[in-house]
Amino acid sequence: MTMSFARPAGRLAKTAQDPRSLAVRVYESVRDSIVTGQIEPNTQLVQEQVAEALGVSRTPVRDALLRLAHEGLVTRISGGGYLVNDLAEQDIHDIFEVRQSLESLAVRLSFGRHTPGQLTLLRALVDDMDERATDPDAPWFELNRDFHVALIAPCGNQALISMLGELWNKPVNRLITRQYVSDPGHIHRMVGEHRALVEAAASTDADAMNVLALEHLQEGYGATSIERRH
Repeated sequence: MTMSFARPAGRLAKTAQDPRSLAVRVYESVRDSIVTGQIEPNTQLVQEQVAEALGVSRTPVRDALLRLAHEGLVTRISGGGYLVNDLAEQDIHDIFEVRQSLESLAVRLSFGRHTPGQLTLLRALVDDMDERATDPDAPWFELNRDFHVALIAPCGNQALISMLGELWNKPVNRLITRQYVSDPGHIHRMVGEHRALVEAAASTDADAMNVLALEHLQEGYGATSIERRH
């Protein structure tokens, strides 16, 4: 069986620029290959074959697959090996339900607290997304996450920021983003909604910002769910 990974064999060695452990780099290689669609749902992953494809021993592969199973990207199957999970409707619902609750609170707490520098950063992030709007291969997960993190940065509640950070770090978010941006129209809509959120943050209309934030999350959930049904 031939498998294609985000970081092929020979590119996982520790360097001064990337001093992380081999186990972390193997995990990220397999994770990124799954969330980008390089490895498709229902593909069977066997430790020995993954290790051979990446040019590493079985130990870091075993650890990576166990971590991915814990995160819900793969499922251990009888007879050995793991099966790559498809994105389930319940996964989408659960993520957006929690984000809607936590992020709406963070947006309310952030209103009126953005400094001129923070507003400049938010506008720059939106401009960057706008310039890349015709590129479906742009790092949309990172671009979208960075905007939302910057938007709620002034909320003043570190526990809330930490919870949202943990939520963003769930790999299923990468799958959701990949599915959402597969429609070019969704990208343009997202950029427009982000720009409206920035202008609301710079205004004196707290209600407008709260409504926009809620509608933005609801639109993202609705669009992703519709794509699942087509």
